[in-house]
Amino acid sequence: MSIRFYLWKKFYQLLFTIILIGIIVAFSASLHTSKNKLFYSVLEQIKSFGHSFLHLNEMTIQIGIFSKQTPLWSYLVEPFTYSFIILSSSFICTFTLGILFSYGTYLLSPKMQRVVKEGLFFLQSIPDVMFIFAVQLFIIWLYKKTNILIVDPVAGLEKVYVLPILVVSILPGIMLFQMTYLAIEEESKKTYVEFAKSKGLSSGWILFKHILRKVVVTLFSHSHYLFWLLVSNLLVVEYLFNMHGFFHLLYTVIKTPDVFYICLVTLFLPFFLIEMIFNVVAIKLTGKEQSQ
Repeated sequence: MSIRFYLWKKFYQLLFTIILIGIIVAFSASLHTSKNKLFYSVLEQIKSFGHSFLHLNEMTIQIGIFSKQTPLWSYLVEPFTYSFIILSSSFICTFTLGILFSYGTYLLSPKMQRVVKEGLFFLQSIPDVMFIFAVQLFIIWLYKKTNILIVDPVAGLEKVYVLPILVVSILPGIMLFQMTYLAIEEESKKTYVEFAKSKGLSSGWILFKHILRKVVVTLFSHSHYLFWLLVSNLLVVEYLFNMHGFFHLLYTVIKTPDVFYICLVTLFLPFFLIEMIFNVVAIKLTGKEQSQ
């Protein structure tokens, strides 16, 4: 598949997604109208979204009854940057730890490999909310017992980064480890690996030099699953940690459909572009688009 064809394909997917987000938000905002007027209400709302999308510089936002109208972009930058730092750092942490942990587990004995996989399977079976809440309680319990506060368990007026990044990363990291380990096991059964072992090369060298390179390409092409899992975790983390990030902003503007729509598109665009870049890398390395 050529890069040009792929880019055009993703461009049309982007347009379709932006329109689909608008239709869903417009329908949700029009549910209070009668059935006879629902279609016209949705249509008017979509027209309003289109006007807002074409006149972004003129959009304003009012947070609170007595606050003044503020330009949307000047208000949007701080919470978006805060959440994006958390998400991008979590992605780097998840990707790095997932691959390194898979590498280390592959070199263990079969018995230890089984123990690691069963332990991680147990952790992944815990619901996200319970897991995040348990981490908070552990930090507070440790502080009460030792008077040592490792990291801030709740955000206040100041921003917190370390614990949210770690909490957002853990469960996606386990998922990435499982994906990576399965891909390594499948790749290690291929003929070229057996040939390399017959030449006397160590398992660690074969894994590092040959197998991981092909596995990482596959992971890149499926990065969108990881991104949206991180986003769903951050939604929970911002609420439980009282963080004033992007999802907190979404909650405050939920009754303003035009602003809510623009915020959702703003959330979608960076991850769409990053996922597209990763897939372009996969096409460059393999010559074809990976199955999604």
